[in-house]
Amino acid sequence: MNDRPQLFSALIALGCVAAMGQREGWAGILALLPLLVPALGMIWYSGSVSRALGRGRGLRRARHPTPPAAIRALGWVLLLMPLLALALQRLRAD
Repeated sequence: MNDRPQLFSALIALGCVAAMGQREGWAGILALLPLLVPALGMIWYSGSVSRALGRGRGLRRARHPTPPAAIRALGWVLLLMPLLALALQRLRAD
């Protein structure tokens, strides 16, 4: 991983996993993984995801593939959702 966004997203994901592990244990980590894995895939492999979504058969065929930047942006939104939820929870606790 020589790309800065990939490294940054990996560090955020590891931080989320570590925080969830301390807070909820293994059950929390397992609940978080279905959100983190697709988010990282969308950030790291947005071009491949774009080309894969552009392929299809019959009526489901996309005429224009989704721009990789849009896929990457959605990945960042998914990745940052647990941090936003944690921040909102802490604000409510105070």
